[in-house]
Amino acid sequence: MIDQTKPHVLIVDDDESICKTLSAILNAEGYQTTTANTAKEAIEKMANQFFNIALLDIKLPDIDGIQLLAKLQEVSPQTKKIIVTGYPSLKNAVEALNFGADSYLMKPIDPSELLKSIKAKLAVQQTDEKIIRRKLNEWVQTQSLKSGSNFQAFLEQTACELTDFGLTKTQAKIFITLISLGVASASEIAALSKIRREEVYRIIPELEKRGIITRKIQTPRKFAVTNPETAIKILIKTKFDAMKEEINKVERKRAEIVSRLRTIELPVEKSVASIEVISQRNQVYARLTEIAQNAKKYLDMAAKLENLILVYSNRSRNLTDHILRKVKIRIITESHGYEGLAKELVAASKTSGNSVELRFVERLPFSLIIADDAEAMWGEGQPATEDFPASFWANDPMQIAILKMSFENLWNGSATKHS
Repeated sequence: MIDQTKPHVLIVDDDESICKTLSAILNAEGYQTTTANTAKEAIEKMANQFFNIALLDIKLPDIDGIQLLAKLQEVSPQTKKIIVTGYPSLKNAVEALNFGADSYLMKPIDPSELLKSIKAKLAVQQTDEKIIRRKLNEWVQTQSLKSGSNFQAFLEQTACELTDFGLTKTQAKIFITLISLGVASASEIAALSKIRREEVYRIIPELEKRGIITRKIQTPRKFAVTNPETAIKILIKTKFDAMKEEINKVERKRAEIVSRLRTIELPVEKSVASIEVISQRNQVYARLTEIAQNAKKYLDMAAKLENLILVYSNRSRNLTDHILRKVKIRIITESHGYEGLAKELVAASKTSGNSVELRFVERLPFSLIIADDAEAMWGEGQPATEDFPASFWANDPMQIAILKMSFENLWNGSATKHS
């Protein structure tokens, strides 16, 4: 595991023995080291984490060190880059400095000169970072005075809320910080958000892939945020697509699981009269759908209109057609509001050549559905609490007869009629 408190040095050389020797020297002095034998490998590693120092051999198998230097300057301008070569020339030295090298060492490397150079560059790096932090702190203080709020408190609260949109809290903090800065480098983002620079370097490519952060083509490399409204839309769509795929995955397995569960069912007599308690909301709606599907002659229903709307809006087209064409329907509901649904049901029934009768009462004493005198489900009409009330299902003839009588009494007592 990387120790974030120790400076990290990337050693780039195609000679494995040189990489091992330099690593041993630096490790003994308390530095962390990572090695790369090609320019491609070096670019990949630097794109995914931050290195304080990069030691670059000027002769590499894929591209030379000067070209690599230019690319690394785009990827991580804050990294101090030291060119190492066994082929000294004024031309190479000038090119290296022009492309962003911070120092130039000759092979064979003198360990004391190497350590001296690294120490000096780290001191410069720390000074640069202090300047960045000071400027950003001044900016935060100015903004806080203008808005009367504390940026870190705002950052913490808003990041927590953005986790609902599929971001981790750290990703959200980087996103918010970049919105506040407009255009910024990874180091500036790290300084303001108070997230380790290594984490910022690791997470920025993830946010780029998600389309909510863009990279500026400039040196040093900087980043900007996609328009916040567009970014949130992208996050919502990504989360919706993931949820949709999860639902589709479960749906694909449904038939297989049901078939497998059927194989272990005991041959229990299904017609045995019974009464069941149903306490879960989704189970209630599933059982309501089953009762409607089983109905062949009639359905008697007493229900609040908002519950009818919920069931009606989730019904399948085939189920609706089946009910309207073959089943006589009587509905008792409350008289206030939602008349549009009543008109829709009546119009649909007339189109299919059937009839839906509607009657209204001021207050429903219970909710109830009865199908063909064969099965029924009922519950409280006006629950005393917000908790979903328990419902009951029965295929017991005596219980259904009692429920039928209650329905008829309510039906005959209702004043307003629609058919």
